[in-house]
Amino acid sequence: MYKKIEINRKNIFIGVAWPYVNGDIHIGHMAGYLLPADIIARYYRADNYKVLMVSGSDCFGTPITIEADKRDLPPQTIADIYHKQDERLFKEVLGLTYDIYTRTDTENHIKTVQDVFMGLLDRGYIFIDTTKQFYSPQEKKFLPDRYVEGECKNCGYDGARADQCENCGKLLEQDELINPKSKLTEQEVILKDTEHYFLDWSLLQPQINDYVAGSGSHWKNWVFQETQGWLRKGLKPRAITRDINWGVPLPTDRIPSDKLIDNHQEKRLYVWFDAVIGYLSASKLWAQENSENWENFWYNQDSKHYYFMGKDNLIFHTILWPGQLIGYDPKLHLPDMPSVNMFYNLEGQKFSKSKNITIGIEELVNQFGNDAVRFYTTLTMPETKDASFKFDDFIEKNNQLLVGNLGNYIHRILSIASTEDIGKIAAYPLSSEVSKAIDTSFEKARSHIQNCEFRNYLDDLLNLSDFGNKFFSYQEVWKLKKTDREQYCSALKQLYSMILALGYLMVPVLPETSTRLAQMLEIETFDKWPQVNEEINRIEDQLKQVKQPIKPTPLFRKIDPKETLK
Repeated sequence: MYKKIEINRKNIFIGVAWPYVNGDIHIGHMAGYLLPADIIARYYRADNYKVLMVSGSDCFGTPITIEADKRDLPPQTIADIYHKQDERLFKEVLGLTYDIYTRTDTENHIKTVQDVFMGLLDRGYIFIDTTKQFYSPQEKKFLPDRYVEGECKNCGYDGARADQCENCGKLLEQDELINPKSKLTEQEVILKDTEHYFLDWSLLQPQINDYVAGSGSHWKNWVFQETQGWLRKGLKPRAITRDINWGVPLPTDRIPSDKLIDNHQEKRLYVWFDAVIGYLSASKLWAQENSENWENFWYNQDSKHYYFMGKDNLIFHTILWPGQLIGYDPKLHLPDMPSVNMFYNLEGQKFSKSKNITIGIEELVNQFGNDAVRFYTTLTMPETKDASFKFDDFIEKNNQLLVGNLGNYIHRILSIASTEDIGKIAAYPLSSEVSKAIDTSFEKARSHIQNCEFRNYLDDLLNLSDFGNKFFSYQEVWKLKKTDREQYCSALKQLYSMILALGYLMVPVLPETSTRLAQMLEIETFDKWPQVNEEINRIEDQLKQVKQPIKPTPLFRKIDPKETLK
């Protein structure tokens, strides 16, 4: 049963997880956060909302320095290489509709992060303490968390980082890592005292509890339950600086002298603290570059905020980022819908370039088309459990559903009626049965997509085309064409109306196909949806604009089961 909801908010903010610029983007990233964010952005723009979709490259932190060490290049060079590569992939290959795609090493981002730091410091949420950090006696320097690996005390995974286990997702304190070693030398490391800034989460927890209690009922149940589990354990202070030379520097000229830590010149703000602030800094940069007002999205309760990420980033978006916002400026808008997906694997295995468990997104799109890849990725999206891209299943679902259901329905109708006078057909009444099917499809589609239920949204689309196929077969339209002209034209009115409805519903998931359909019919695009309860009127008007004769061409390509990825 779908949830019928009403969103009367004018401004939709969409924050997309910031990928590290230290490696190739794979289809797991696409299913996890890239595609769902683009689907909802396209939907809200089509449904006449003001949308701001932001993200960028996460340029700081040890993932980049590790890659730089491997390639014997400066971290800045690594960031530049992958930022350019990712930006081209997102915009030119995948056609993701970012309003701004920036990076975390800009002056704008650095200043915004420093502003947030100072706000938290001034309000008493940050304090100084001595902690133990891993130190390499052989290299004679402190090592960032990602330079240290060992055994996770929770799940026993041998390869856990010093700060978090990628296998079980648990955050780790440094003394909880078993048999820690340097990733660079494979030598044992020791814990040594060093002074850092800490964010006191215990002071923020009561407000975070209230936020989660108020907003969590709208989240996926597993996301809400996992967040509640973290909160029940109690939030503890956590260091927000590290001994590293690649990251956002401390605003030492703004920090009172009695609050400066030792060796502050060698400290940088920890990447988990700075990266999420990119949602705010990117909004400011977008406003500056486009003469817009970012405050309309961030200080206006007439807004709704969506965030998209994989499950390894859950705690950062349901607890830590809201806490940073509350501590810095309680008037800022908090996340309404952190849409977290589970992991998306390849043929049941985790992606691993070193083990050749990978598949190129660009190669898939170039060979099979962007919409075919978007369709299957949405169909198998890991919304509530881990899922996989399976090449044989991709071919099967493409041929059965995309070609056999949706494409077949549209093509058979346009073919049988290619020379008909659509203007005359448009004058026939729309049956109550078909009118209800269209109205219900739009109603369900709006509800499912607003609740980030993208697989259900795709079902709404396919169910309508399936209904149209059954209607065509039951009416035996090919016979009516020869035996009953009136019934034939009436049937075409119903079938054409459903095609136009499908044109609108395809916009978020199958944007290129929606555009091709409009071009084939020589009508205005489907990029702006009709208002609620005006869908039938818009379709009636648009049907009168269809030009003829129509020269239909297949919207989708059937894939030979023997075809392999080139």
